[in-house]
Amino acid sequence: MLIWSARAYVQYGAYLALFLVAMRRGAAPERTLASIILGMIVVDRIYHLVRGPDLLLYQGVDLVHLAIDTFSLLAIGAVALKANRFYPLWIGGAQIIAFSSHFYRLGIVEIHTTAYQVMAIMPSYVQLLAMALGLGFHMRRQKKLGNYPSWRKSYVPSSASGAKRLRAA
Repeated sequence: MLIWSARAYVQYGAYLALFLVAMRRGAAPERTLASIILGMIVVDRIYHLVRGPDLLLYQGVDLVHLAIDTFSLLAIGAVALKANRFYPLWIGGAQIIAFSSHFYRLGIVEIHTTAYQVMAIMPSYVQLLAMALGLGFHMRRQKKLGNYPSWRKSYVPSSASGAKRLRAA
């Protein structure tokens, strides 16, 4: 039971450890994602320390958590679309679930509180696992291949393919 009651702090510690490893051994996508996730935790902790049990609710939805999840979704989504990695898509997908949980709560008044909390909280465990695996695979790949591109290059058609397209039109 002690571990269950301390699970959030164990998770915070794991994210802090991942953040420190990402800052030391990760490339730009790892550092950015670790910073976003740790930032989510810091803002959430500050919110709960300042407000205590008096949350900013609208029809059962915590507006501050909605704001945190919205900004995080946008930031994680930007990294996931530009990073030359696959795992940020998993982190982004989990963030979509957490973000959607707030609208699910708004749409269904009679939703059980536990179901809402599971949809809002469980994705963070998926993100933790994806971040840990992604960071581990990055470090292994970097050791094997050396430095490799962190970001995808935008698709720019060559002049030859552009000329073919113009003639076809």
